[in-house]
Amino acid sequence: MNKQAFPQSSYRKISEITTTMEERYYVQRITEQVFLIRERVSMDGEPGPNDRIARSFDMRHDAYAYVDTVNELQKKLDQAHGHWVQSAISAK
Repeated sequence: MNKQAFPQSSYRKISEITTTMEERYYVQRITEQVFLIRERVSMDGEPGPNDRIARSFDMRHDAYAYVDTVNELQKKLDQAHGHWVQSAISAK
C-alpha cells in the first residue's frame, strides 16, 4: 500500500499561537491568511482570550517580522523603564 504524504499544514489547527513566556507580543494564526498580533495581559500567564489584539496581517512572514521587532523594542523599554511599564506598540 502506498501512503500519500500530506503537507504539514494539514495537521495544524486553524487557530495557532506561537510565543515564549518572556515575549509580550505574539502571533495568533486564525486562518491560512489571517494572523493577529496580540499583547499578553499577564506577564506571568499564558496567552489568553483577554489579550489585546494589537494588529492583523494577511502574510505570515510580515506578522512574524513585526512581532520580532516589537518584542525587541519591548526588551529595550523594559531595561530602561522597568518590566512591562511601557508598551512597545504605543511607543512606536
